[in-house]
Amino acid sequence: MNQNQAPDYDRSGRFPIDEDGWQIVDLNRMLYPGGPHALRVHAPGLPAFHFGWRFSTNSPAPSDNRIVASHIGAKLGGSPLPPVSFTPTVLVRIQERLRIYAMLHPLPLFGERITGVDFVAEDPMVEIF
Repeated sequence: MNQNQAPDYDRSGRFPIDEDGWQIVDLNRMLYPGGPHALRVHAPGLPAFHFGWRFSTNSPAPSDNRIVASHIGAKLGGSPLPPVSFTPTVLVRIQERLRIYAMLHPLPLFGERITGVDFVAEDPMVEIF
C-alpha cells in the first residue's frame, strides 16, 4: 500500500491504529438527529464509513456493560461521505473487526470499559425525528 492508498486516518493520537491498519474514530456527535452516537471507520481496502452505537441499557453494570452497534455504512448527517453498502460476507468480516477493535480500545470510543458488542442492522431503540 502506498501513501496515496492509505486511509485518511485521524492523526490526533486519541484513536489507535491497530496492526491491520484499522482505526475507529469517535465523532463526538450523533449519526443523525435523535440517532446513535457516530463513529467513523478507516481501514485498508475499504472506503471510510460510519456506524452508530449506544449502550445496551440505560444503567450498565460493570459485569454487563455491552454496546449495540448499528447502521453500518450509514450516511452521517451533514457529511460529504456517501452511504456505503457491503455484501453479507464482507459485513460479517467488518463486524468481527469492529468487535475486536471496540473490545481492545473501549476508552477512547465509549469513555469506559465494555463487556461486549451486539450488532443490529437498524436500531429500534433510537429515535428518529
